[in-house]
Amino acid sequence: MERKTNRKIVFILGSISLPRLIKRIKSFISQGYDVEIYGFDRGVYNVNAQIDGKTIHILGHQQSGKDYMGNFFQTIKEVRKVLKMHNGEDTLFYGTNFTITLSLKLNGCKNYIYEISDIRYGYKRFNLIRWLLKYIDIFLIRHSVLTVLTSAGFAKFFFGKNTPKNIIIQPNKLDFSFFGKERPDNIVPRSIDSLNFSFVGAFRFPNTIFRFARIIGEKYPNHQFHFYGDSTLRNEVIAIANSYDNVKYHGPFKNPDDLVNIYSNTDIVVACYDTQDLNVQIAEPNKLYEALYFRKPIIVSENTFLAERVKELGCGFVINATDDHSIISFLNSITRNNLERIYKNIDKIYLEDIVDDNSAKIISYLKANNDV
Repeated sequence: MERKTNRKIVFILGSISLPRLIKRIKSFISQGYDVEIYGFDRGVYNVNAQIDGKTIHILGHQQSGKDYMGNFFQTIKEVRKVLKMHNGEDTLFYGTNFTITLSLKLNGCKNYIYEISDIRYGYKRFNLIRWLLKYIDIFLIRHSVLTVLTSAGFAKFFFGKNTPKNIIIQPNKLDFSFFGKERPDNIVPRSIDSLNFSFVGAFRFPNTIFRFARIIGEKYPNHQFHFYGDSTLRNEVIAIANSYDNVKYHGPFKNPDDLVNIYSNTDIVVACYDTQDLNVQIAEPNKLYEALYFRKPIIVSENTFLAERVKELGCGFVINATDDHSIISFLNSITRNNLERIYKNIDKIYLEDIVDDNSAKIISYLKANNDV
């Protein structure tokens, strides 16, 4: 049987501005694949919604966290249109979240890749129907050409130790382009009494991240807290920054272009997300790999898969960020010796474990199975 090499890949994005997906698409393009891109505009981070030489076709506008049913039916309708546009073509469709992939399946698509970076029903509001949505999700995974999971925690959640053969674990590591750049030096801050704490990404988790920033603002005037990013919660972040001289809001940034400047102004990365949501408990965010590359200690929440990774690597701190006293106790416990120990541990981690071509494993699987 002749191996297919010219199959078109049609990406359908839940958000046109997600850096992880932009990197994924660019990687396929760099390997010579014919790619078309469709997606929904969420109205945030659109500075990242650019791919040279390609048009991202907008399927509609959706606001995150609101009108779930309206967004669901809109997605089904728009995905149907995309399928009709490519009817009769030798095309492989790339579903980038649960709703899009379910829409592909409901519209009769059989040749799809499914990428899971977020358990959409892992939040408290879905508790009553989570069992049903998980059952549907497993069905979508088993009937996919390939499912890409960005965390080994997801595989454990779905299948325990018996992961199906059509699954690849692809953590959201740094873009392959960082191999060609000079990695920052390992420098301990001059004074542990004056540290820059930074949150980098989509603003969420008022109960942990925002709490941490307020405590810095109220009780630690010698420290600074920096917000880099964007989301529908930007006004709340701006309000916190306006309340304290040592809390700064820097707005959206372009990934990966602005990362060097951001992390050069960061001493400790704050990634202690709210563990009330299942998704947070089992995800492996890209902040881990950014912190490792830029040689920065990372703060994460206890009782999470991410906390297990941080303990394993010895690259940061694990705390309970839902409690003021716990955060204050942590801040008071930071020592130069602790930071130096973390820096030494980070130095032991190979660059190959932090940076990769985030589609190489995917493309290799597809080629091996004659799917592209």
